[in-house]
Amino acid sequence: MLKKARLLLSDSLLRTSGLMFAAFMLASIFSYLFQIVMGRLLGPGQYGLLNALLSLMTVLSVPVGTLLMVVTRKAAGYKAKGNYGGAKGLFEQVNKAVLAAGGLGLAVFLACSFLIRDYLNAPSLLPVALLGLAAFASLPGPVNTAMLQGLQEYRWLAISMALTGPARLAFTSLPVLAGFGVGGAVGGVIATGVFVWGVTYFPLKGLLVSAGESSADRHLQFSRVIPVFIANLAFAVMTQADMLLVNRYFQAQEAGVYASAAILGRAVMYIPGSIVLAMFPMVSETKALNASGGHLLIKSLLGTMVFSGGGALLFYFFPAWTMGTFFGAGYRGAAPLLKYFGLAMLPMAFLLVFMNYFVAREKTVFAYIMAVCAVLEITAMHFFHAVPLDIIKAMFAAGVLALAGGAAAQLLPLTTSVRTKVGSGGNP
Repeated sequence: MLKKARLLLSDSLLRTSGLMFAAFMLASIFSYLFQIVMGRLLGPGQYGLLNALLSLMTVLSVPVGTLLMVVTRKAAGYKAKGNYGGAKGLFEQVNKAVLAAGGLGLAVFLACSFLIRDYLNAPSLLPVALLGLAAFASLPGPVNTAMLQGLQEYRWLAISMALTGPARLAFTSLPVLAGFGVGGAVGGVIATGVFVWGVTYFPLKGLLVSAGESSADRHLQFSRVIPVFIANLAFAVMTQADMLLVNRYFQAQEAGVYASAAILGRAVMYIPGSIVLAMFPMVSETKALNASGGHLLIKSLLGTMVFSGGGALLFYFFPAWTMGTFFGAGYRGAAPLLKYFGLAMLPMAFLLVFMNYFVAREKTVFAYIMAVCAVLEITAMHFFHAVPLDIIKAMFAAGVLALAGGAAAQLLPLTTSVRTKVGSGGNP
């Protein structure tokens, strides 16, 4: 028994996932405190608008999220080969490109802000305009985080995760308490973006200064970015578009109640985040060294089954208690939605693991499977939304379909390989 315990503790994925899980849980606690505080201070109407804006920000950040996954993968490859000059050059090139593209994107967003205000039924233009600034302010910090993840500097990554949650809670709640409403909360998101950049830049700077001269090579290839972008966009649409459509199709009060159930229910999907943070660079490193990473996928899926499955069961059997405890009596009407929202997010949790694994291994087919499922989900939500529960059913169906595609994409090459070896007389 003691020997097995030592073997478990010596497993790098397990140890790193444990560290990231602790940091992730602390960040999650403050993330949910943020949602609870906003829900109680703003009320259902304004709270629904805030979450619609934040969901829109998540979708808008897909290009950056795509780039960061590629950066993490590339940095892990440089680390595997001891090429820290390449990592330094990568960091410099990506920062210049992100800031330039972000400035252009901000100008386009502000030009379209009137249309966005009308689509979301926002009472004023200010929170929408501030959202564009928040998206721009959040660009540099994640670049630093991606580099830390790729270089497997998990200690600094955990520290930044642990500090971001308390900072966002403070930066957003104070303006709301001062009476600035949704606009004040979005302004706090801007301050959080600047804070994240500071926390992650200084340890990374120390690492890269000692790397010597930066490499001027072409670090990223456009053809390899496209599938990652498609996968990220599809996942963002599948997990965030519901808030935009609910805010469009239902009254403000009903949208706010739905938002409270969605915020809690999505915890099931976010739980594997700590596992993915540890798994992604490790799988990328196995790819760079031409080694197999299948064992990392299996371990990650098993961890997701335990933690995300437990969360889904908690929401299914105790929805009323959970809603009352976290959001108060005004949101108890969300309990029937929460009961099924956790189950709908369970396939998405596994999908998150599959997506990161395939991106790390540079397998592109899964991105297109997810894109098809995202289109089917939006189509179902558009035509069938008599009640909010219909939106949840559409998410569940799309998640199961995409998950089946992911399993097939992983298993079919293995089956083909075995058949080839048997047919040629080799040992399977």
